[in-house]
Amino acid sequence: MGYKGFIFDIDGVLCRGDKPIPGAKETIAKLREAGIKIVFLSNLSTKSREEYVEKLHRLGIPAEPEDLVLATSAIADYVAKHCKSKKVYWVGARGLRKELEKAGLIVVEEPEEAEFVVAGSPFDEKGYVTEENRWKFTGALRAIKAGAKFVAVNPDPTFPGKDGKLLPGTGAFIGAVKAMTGVEPVIVGKPSPVIVQMALEKLGLKPDECVMVGDQIDTDMKAGKSAGLTTVLVLTGVTSREDLEKVDKSKLELVDYVFDSVNDVLKLI
Repeated sequence: MGYKGFIFDIDGVLCRGDKPIPGAKETIAKLREAGIKIVFLSNLSTKSREEYVEKLHRLGIPAEPEDLVLATSAIADYVAKHCKSKKVYWVGARGLRKELEKAGLIVVEEPEEAEFVVAGSPFDEKGYVTEENRWKFTGALRAIKAGAKFVAVNPDPTFPGKDGKLLPGTGAFIGAVKAMTGVEPVIVGKPSPVIVQMALEKLGLKPDECVMVGDQIDTDMKAGKSAGLTTVLVLTGVTSREDLEKVDKSKLELVDYVFDSVNDVLKLI
């Protein structure tokens, strides 16, 4: 097969919340020992690259900021290129705000001043809307009605929490705003192949030399396949084996391999 690079989703693949998937750190170590290049890619909208490096270290996986491509940093770069006024209305966690500010954008409090509404997840780790975000549904509505463009980190309706149970994600916020405004956001994270292309550029490899490993068909597998990568679905996150039995056959064409866990990717080298 001759794969030279692996792109790993993080939550649901290497960990569940802050709990590591058994054998994940050993798998990453073995791949690196074999000379395989690795990039970590996450759709979660709550952390900056520095925060994710700390998380990976806690999981026992050595990493530096340049080893990560996050939807938070990708959306900050996208908006910085397209926002003339640099004024944005931010929804989500502090990690997203940090990436926006690092990209030279100005986070405004008044919705009508914003040129872009930048949406991450407004929910905390228990699935509740945070105090800082409790009025952002109304703010996003007013900003978009005043002419602001709508962009979102990812379309994920749910993601696995620390206990493996599902929590609402950015997609839940998108659904509410779309219902109020009729406006669909531009998605910068997965399933857009753009964010995967950024990971390929970091690896310095061609698509057919790389593998995308994730736990969701509609995001990870779709993004990887759209970018021309071999795709691996692991069953330790959002998707279970029972879920696979209910999936439309056309979606299964996005998946090249189905493995019980990340440990099984070693079969590909």
